[in-house]
Amino acid sequence: MPRVHILPSGTDLLADPEENLLKLLRKHQVPIRYSCRSGECGSCKCFLESGNVTLKTYDPKALPEAQKAAGVILACRAVLHEDITIRLTDSDDLITHPERNLLCRVVALEPLTADIFALRLHIEFADMEGIPFTFSAGQYAQIVVNVDGHEIARDFSMASTPVDAEYDDILEFHIRRTPTGALSSLLGGMIRPGAQLLVRGPMGTSYFRPRHEGPLVAVGGGTGLAPMLSVVQTALDNGKLEPVALFAGFRNQADVYGLDRMEQMRRSYRNFSYHIALDEAQDGDPPQAVHRPLGAYLLEQVTDFAGAKVYLAGPPGMVEAISASLLERGVSERDLHADAFYPPVPAAQPVDA
Repeated sequence: MPRVHILPSGTDLLADPEENLLKLLRKHQVPIRYSCRSGECGSCKCFLESGNVTLKTYDPKALPEAQKAAGVILACRAVLHEDITIRLTDSDDLITHPERNLLCRVVALEPLTADIFALRLHIEFADMEGIPFTFSAGQYAQIVVNVDGHEIARDFSMASTPVDAEYDDILEFHIRRTPTGALSSLLGGMIRPGAQLLVRGPMGTSYFRPRHEGPLVAVGGGTGLAPMLSVVQTALDNGKLEPVALFAGFRNQADVYGLDRMEQMRRSYRNFSYHIALDEAQDGDPPQAVHRPLGAYLLEQVTDFAGAKVYLAGPPGMVEAISASLLERGVSERDLHADAFYPPVPAAQPVDA
């Protein structure tokens, strides 16, 4: 059995032959950043100090050749077949929650726009002998349905807060329904009030860091607003006193949602502000909205990111572009917590590394 020696902690883990490295680390609750789990975001980078792994195909932007030559690997694409030593970085502020299996019942399916729905679930059964389900604001979970004996599983971020889950057994997701979406197209059909769904999670490391003292900037594009609402609400409810700003970007007025919730937070917390950017101008646009790309508007409004943590979620192109701009502005990778909503990818063939 391959042995994985982890630095700087000195921990040793035994793996099954051909086991995925990220799966092994998560199984043993070893703190490591991750998001897409498909080799596209680069969140789960670590250093391979000794030994060899096989890397499944990945996006070269997530692991540039120079980094790979320096010994960096992606844990989510690494297949174990011999003893290795790895070094993890930036794990001090990572929080781990055990991944759970939940049986949930749909209690509400509320249209937020013409094609975005709030799916509210009540947790009826949780594994681990009924221990309350916990997660960190900003994380996501996998919703699973069975269609004609075929399992369909998709990842969605929680828009509700950890308190909603732990004390009220409620989870809320914001999902855009598309005709070709394997799971989203079932909203209003198989997925309707009264239906039972399996939920697996929590997952992801782009979540609220409660120990951070400094400004908080949350940026969400489209349904990327969902985890940002959870992050901001949790930070404010936890008594954060530093400035908290939420930037929400939409294609046009028809896509805008969440205004009532954002306005309620603005009225309740003097240190909170929200900003709306629309790609297209239309009659009847919210008076708070500006017609400008979200990234450009963010950089116009926030000129100094010193001491701030930035949380970012939404379509991959938007997340990658804004992340690059923020890094150029001096935001460190340690203070940038980005979650791009990558579509499912087919299984890929391995490549040697």
